Amino acid sequence: MAELSDAERTRKRRKLLYGAGFLGCVGVSLALVGPFVTPAFRRHCLPYLPATDRTISLICAELQGAKGPLIDLGSGDGRVVIAAAKHTGLPSKGIELNLWLVLYSKYKALVTRTPNASFNRADLWKTSLSPYRTVLVFGGEDMMSDLGAKLHSELTPDTDVISCRFPIPGWTPVKEVEDGHNNLWVYKKQ
Repeated sequence: MAELSDAERTRKRRKLLYGAGFLGCVGVSLALVGPFVTPAFRRHCLPYLPATDRTISLICAELQGAKGPLIDLGSGDGRVVIAAAKHTGLPSKGIELNLWLVLYSKYKALVTRTPNASFNRADLWKTSLSPYRTVLVFGGEDMMSDLGAKLHSELTPDTDVISCRFPIPGWTPVKEVEDGHNNLWVYKKQ
């Protein structure tokens, strides 16, 4: 067996380094992009859509006299939870499946000095909602019926529910706020 020349050894090392670099890039890309793509593969697709400033101001207006603690289901980048915590002074929690958004939300709560805002990586379908007196929902249309059943079975009477973008089928709102794409439905758990 013939020995490899220096040039051949260098080419072989480069191929190995390029291959390792390529696999490393693919791995990092999947780690960064994965949390944003995987919602499409769940039973209820719930993509990240940030709340507008207008939606946040409408929610805060509806939180006058809210009872605590408060939870935001699918809290995304945390802006709603932070605004609600500041506006109401209530302990406000956001749950989100996307790890990067949870970490970002925790960072924003720290930077904005909002100690009563907390965030956890959690599946809303596996989270008990019974401890909460105010529930915020930014759900997709296809999940709202199942979510309505979960809310009905877990919430105590007189819990406030604010649904953004889509109403909860079968529930009668005590108030509807129509403002273009920033619609809200306010419910009291019966």
